[in-house]
Amino acid sequence: MKKQILICIDRDGTLIYDKKYHLGRQRKWKPLVKFLPNVISGLKLLRKIPNSKIYMITNQPGVAIKEFPLLTKEKAIEVCNYVLGLLKKRGVGLDGCEVCGYASHEYVKRKKGEFTFDKKLVGNYSCIKPRPGMINNILKRERLDKRNTKIYILGDRESDIKTAINAKGFGVLVPFINKPDEPEKVKKLKNKNIYISKDFLDACNFIIKKEK
Repeated sequence: MKKQILICIDRDGTLIYDKKYHLGRQRKWKPLVKFLPNVISGLKLLRKIPNSKIYMITNQPGVAIKEFPLLTKEKAIEVCNYVLGLLKKRGVGLDGCEVCGYASHEYVKRKKGEFTFDKKLVGNYSCIKPRPGMINNILKRERLDKRNTKIYILGDRESDIKTAINAKGFGVLVPFINKPDEPEKVKKLKNKNIYISKDFLDACNFIIKKEK
């Protein structure tokens, strides 16, 4: 049986520009969607990898914030589908997306005094990074045997890389200008299955070289 490949890519700060928008909380959120440099060309390269599936994954704790009444789980999914549609128009269709609309206790603690939260949407849910629930959901949906599937996770945060480690996969950090501290955090993880890329295109080329 041929080895399957699952590539999961974080949305905000990796595929599209992130300025703490919490996309979907605004009435006019679509103009805020802007792809980061080399995303389209990089994805087109990844699409050439045989036996591969590519998914967009995203944590959206803003769904749990009471001050964002427009940002429901349904709206978060709508935003993701809009991003997927834009990618398809640019000639690169992905296989799907996975959205986690919960907030962790750690996130709530960090945002204390800034926001109030719906307690029903706060907890240790398995889909919240760095837990690998979203990855497991995709494996189940695609009927992929984890023992025969090589997993890559691309993201701009330490939590993305930890998710890859917890999923027994390979984490690729894509540095984002608005999060300059993440490379140092990732270096401290000291795991052999980590790569810190220069940019999105470098991250994609790294995966391609690994799979040749």
